[in-house]
Amino acid sequence: MNYRKYKQAENQKKKRMYTPEGYISDPPDAICPYCGEAKKSCSYVNSLSRAWARSACAKKHNKELKNEKK
Repeated sequence: MNYRKYKQAENQKKKRMYTPEGYISDPPDAICPYCGEAKKSCSYVNSLSRAWARSACAKKHNKELKNEKK
């Protein structure tokens, strides 16, 4: 399998995993503890990229909380 076919297969998997309504593989009760939203990349951590999204969300919302306290 050459690289282009490999990337095409990989992109097809991604298209099946994510829809405009949110991520397919998320449990129905998955909610981000920082922003409180469901079906976002930060709502359910099952991969490294989603863990990075959760940490970015935490950093963003912790900054907002610190600004409100001042």
